[in-house]
Amino acid sequence: MILFLCLIFSLHAQLLWEISGNGLKQKSYLFGTHHLVPISFLDSVPNVYKCFNRSKVVVSEFVMSAANMEEKIREAAIMPENYSFKELFSDSDYQYVDKELQTVTKLSLNDVGRLKPAMIANIYVVAYYQQLYPTNDDWQLDSFFQQVADKQGKKVEGLETVEEQIKLLYESQTIERQAFLLLGAVKEKDRIVEEFTDMNRYYKSGNLEPLLEAYQSDSSEFASSEQEKFLMLDARNLEWVKKLPNFMQNNSCFIAVGALHLVGENGLVNLLRKNGYKVSKVK
Repeated sequence: MILFLCLIFSLHAQLLWEISGNGLKQKSYLFGTHHLVPISFLDSVPNVYKCFNRSKVVVSEFVMSAANMEEKIREAAIMPENYSFKELFSDSDYQYVDKELQTVTKLSLNDVGRLKPAMIANIYVVAYYQQLYPTNDDWQLDSFFQQVADKQGKKVEGLETVEEQIKLLYESQTIERQAFLLLGAVKEKDRIVEEFTDMNRYYKSGNLEPLLEAYQSDSSEFASSEQEKFLMLDARNLEWVKKLPNFMQNNSCFIAVGALHLVGENGLVNLLRKNGYKVSKVK
C-alpha cells in the first residue's frame, strides 16, 4: 500500500515543478492545468497548495479578469456578415449539425448562426462532455489559481494578452476551416470524448508524454494541421520562455498553464533547462 501511494505521488509530481538557479533569488513553480478536471483533484497533488502559498505572483496564459475581456471575446466570436451556415455546409451537413447541436446544447444553428464556428464547436464539445461526466465544480483549473490570487491580493500576470488569445482561437483559421472542424467535432463527438477520457486519465496520473504523443500524431480527417499544432503549442512556448525570466527575477511565481505546454522538446520544462534554469519535480 505504501509503495502504491509513493508511485501515485511521484506520478502526480510530474504536474508540479520547481524552478531555481540561473541567478534567481527565489524559487518559482510550474504547474500543468487541464480544464476538464475538477478542482477537487488538486487535493491529490502533494504540495501544490504549499507552493502556491509561497508564491507572490501567479502567472497564467492570460489574465482572465482583464478589462473588457468578455466583451472582446464576444465581439471576436461574431461571424462576419458575408458568411452563413447555409452556404458553409451542404444541406445534409447543415441538417446533421443542426440536429446534433439541438440534442446536446438545446440550441439550433439558427440560434447561434451569428457565432463563428470555432466558438460553436467549443460550446458543443464541452456541453457534450459535461453531459457524460457532470461535476459540481463551478471553477476550472485554468481560472482557479487566478481567482484565489485575486482574493489573496497576489498579483496576476499573463503570458499573452486577451487580444493574442482571441487571434489564436478565432482569427488564425478561415471561417471555412472553422466550419469544417465544427462538422468534424459533431461527426466525431464520441471519438473526441474518448480522447478526453484518455487525457483525463493520463493527466490525473501525471503521465503527460502520451498526451503530447496523441495530440501530435493525430492524422484523422478532422485533425489539426501541423501548422495549427505548432501555433497552438510550440510557437507559444518559445515566446513564453522569453517572458518568464522577467516575472521570476524578483518574485517567486506560481506559473499555471495547460499541461501540454510542459512536455516535449519545445515544452517549458525543457526550454527553461536550455536557458540555464534548474527545473526539478516537487517532491
